[in-house]
Amino acid sequence: VKVREVDVMKHKLCLHGLEVKNQAQLLNLAKRLLPGSTVKVKIKEKYFNDNDMYKYRLTRFTPENIDGVRLYCAWGTLLVSDKLLAIADIIIEFEYHKAEAAEAVDSLLQKLLASKTKFVLEEPDFSQRLDQLRGCFDQKQLAAYDADSAMSLLYCHLPWQVYYVSKLWQEVLSRGPERSLLRQLRVKLRRLRSLLTLCKPLLPEQEAVHWQGVLKASTNRLGDVREYDVALQICSRLQRSREQAEAALPQLTALLTQLRGTAAAKALRGLRLNRLTLELARLLLWLYSVPAPERELTLAEFLSRRFGNWYDKLMELPEKYPDLHNMEQLHRIRIKLKRFRYALQSVPELAPEARLLRSLKYLQDMLGLLHDDYINTMMAEKLVAAHPKIKELRYEAALFSGWEQAKADAALEALPQQWEAFSSQLTEWKNKNL
Repeated sequence: VKVREVDVMKHKLCLHGLEVKNQAQLLNLAKRLLPGSTVKVKIKEKYFNDNDMYKYRLTRFTPENIDGVRLYCAWGTLLVSDKLLAIADIIIEFEYHKAEAAEAVDSLLQKLLASKTKFVLEEPDFSQRLDQLRGCFDQKQLAAYDADSAMSLLYCHLPWQVYYVSKLWQEVLSRGPERSLLRQLRVKLRRLRSLLTLCKPLLPEQEAVHWQGVLKASTNRLGDVREYDVALQICSRLQRSREQAEAALPQLTALLTQLRGTAAAKALRGLRLNRLTLELARLLLWLYSVPAPERELTLAEFLSRRFGNWYDKLMELPEKYPDLHNMEQLHRIRIKLKRFRYALQSVPELAPEARLLRSLKYLQDMLGLLHDDYINTMMAEKLVAAHPKIKELRYEAALFSGWEQAKADAALEALPQQWEAFSSQLTEWKNKNL
């Protein structure tokens, strides 16, 4: 029986320390966690084009009583595009097929992330991390990548989506709920969820449902803030279009700003970076520990089947949701299109044409405009009803609601034609790639 290469592979989880003052801070953590370990130190360095490089001291801890687990402390510097970045990492290496090793890793993660040192998840391979920062990251260069195994999706495609989410949580918690940051975080969470949906046949169903629920809850807690951000953007656009210098919607803008602040505070209340990092680290640990199916497909075969099924479901949407004036139905179509686009963009092996992605994004934006118009109208009505003493509010709400109504009407009228164009391009892509 041929032993699959990935079965004897070791996986790594990397915790990148923030505001670490010296190497001893990391070494003391490791020594307390793994007393009596064998310790070995070496220097690692590598140079790349354009003067990019890394150099760091790697301290390896090999515990005597935990089979299949090693812990590394990396301390040094990474130079990329003339920027110096600190390497202050704790890397846990483990043999994923050993249940006791996975349990030991979970215990180590809990203890490390209970410390005062703040951590985010990072790519453990410094060459690959440097490529990510340079914008030339290639998943096929990862050690775990295997075109003959669909499990490469779990080992190579999903982790770097998790790294993005982890770092964005850190930025949001340190810089505050800025509109652009929250939007990026919501997009990355949705992209990660879409990729998990793509991988569903490879995953144990009960655990997959659990993790989808965890990620959905994180996305949903930012939902109210997003709706207020959209409404405030409309107020800003309306203001810029007016000739007079004074605010076009002073009362409405003030109310929305106040509500946005309350919603943002509620969304971030009680969140701690290390708890979020632990949650995401456990997601990776689970993905790395999922056993391969007995009859395994190649990566190309799996992607062809999954996107073929997705194509069939997308083609059925107009029949399943025929009422173009039903905003709930249109919203469901938009979510399914968005999920498909995020998954497709996360799988470079299929290389979708730019023309298809533009058509898909345009269709998604049209549906988004209709949904936002629907939500904004209801929001304005509720605010008027809640503040009857503010006389100017009724006029401002009417101006606000009518501002993008013409765009929404035009989008609704053009929707059937745009869907036909998208369907044609999608069919052409499917026949060529699947």
